[in-house]
Amino acid sequence: MKTRVDSPARHQTSDGRTVYAVCTEVFPNFFGNQYVIDDGNGLVLVDTGSARPASHQNLARALESIGETFGVAVRLDEVRAILITHGHMDHFGGLGFVRSHTPAPVGIHPLDRRVLTHYEERVVQTAHALRRFLLRAGLSAASSDELMTMYEFPKRMHRSTTVEFALEEGRPVLVPTGSTGAGERDLGIEVLHVPGHCPGQVCLRLGDLLLSADHVLARITPHQSPESVTLHTGLWHYLESLRKVESLPGVRLALGGHEKPIEDLEARVAAIRTSHQKRLDKVLRVCAEPTTVADVSRRLFGPLKGYDVLLGLEETGAHVEYLEQIGRLGIANLDEVQRSEDAAPLYEAR
Repeated sequence: MKTRVDSPARHQTSDGRTVYAVCTEVFPNFFGNQYVIDDGNGLVLVDTGSARPASHQNLARALESIGETFGVAVRLDEVRAILITHGHMDHFGGLGFVRSHTPAPVGIHPLDRRVLTHYEERVVQTAHALRRFLLRAGLSAASSDELMTMYEFPKRMHRSTTVEFALEEGRPVLVPTGSTGAGERDLGIEVLHVPGHCPGQVCLRLGDLLLSADHVLARITPHQSPESVTLHTGLWHYLESLRKVESLPGVRLALGGHEKPIEDLEARVAAIRTSHQKRLDKVLRVCAEPTTVADVSRRLFGPLKGYDVLLGLEETGAHVEYLEQIGRLGIANLDEVQRSEDAAPLYEAR
């Protein structure tokens, strides 16, 4: 997301809370939004930026700008709880930096908990699954190696950390309090579990305001990857999760993990659905003749460079996987695939 929005911004919820939004450069020329909730009983930080030192500095400076703009001091050492919307590096990577300033407890959905608590193990397992996906997509070993190097390099910047509480749908967000964590404080935030973009992706509702994280964004359709790489991702889960938010009553404004605020959530969800349907239709046209995932990706997105090649392959893989799940695509070279687990399936429309 290369779109940088106005920052800082201030929003009032219908139940009297203040939400400050800041936009920071989480990766070079790639921007993300973090939010500070002030309910009068302490500050809650939602997402922390990436693990890059430049992102840490960007976040600290952005929080200072809240005071300069609105006359309200917002400092990391005043944060009393940290909520992570999902287990992607540009949203949780700054935890080490933030925790060097505050002992605030961290909450995340259980399906993304081990991304934080067993980070090194999770990277190894995902890398193995991703490499197999790339080979079965029809890439050469050399091309796969190049993409895996790009994938793994930024992952070295983070280490495992602790998680103190869970963000679960249908349950109150209870934050441990006191030096021993013996007490709890209810943040009064409604959690919506919306897997697809990430297994533990959550949206957070505060009165008439929805923090939609990377589930619904204002301009782009959030990135998809196949469930064969990571369970509880995939287009099937994502489209089902959209149902949870598209008709939420009383939502005046949605604030995403990237890009600008969304004033008409229902219309934006409808546009995202339409975008995916058009892409699915195009995949079926491309697969009129037996085709690999890599070739489908080239037809969908044209020539890509660098990390965008990997993103395009994952997006394509999610759409191909979905069409195979619902019986619209089949494997033309099934005998070859049966003989070798690493053979690249040739998908054709059925």
